[in-house]
Amino acid sequence: MSDATTGAAPPAAASDITGVVVGALGQMLGRDPEGISAQLRLFEDLSFDSTSVLELLIQLEAELGVEFDTDTLEPTDFETVGALITYVAGQVEENA
Repeated sequence: MSDATTGAAPPAAASDITGVVVGALGQMLGRDPEGISAQLRLFEDLSFDSTSVLELLIQLEAELGVEFDTDTLEPTDFETVGALITYVAGQVEENA
């Protein structure tokens, strides 16, 4: 299922998106991605703030080749790593 007509990469699989998000979090935090679970809360457990969330989104846009629609962002999208993965996967699917 490739998109040869537009030259775009095929949509990333959910496991690929999870790997990219967790990898980006690990890189930003200087932590082993293996220790980052979907249940971790970005603000409370990982000590993120609004600036670090913005940096993370910019990094994910670059790595995934998508542009997130800021009008669709909700605070709940950043409650946990799992919620962020769900949001990113939805945005990647919409941009496919």
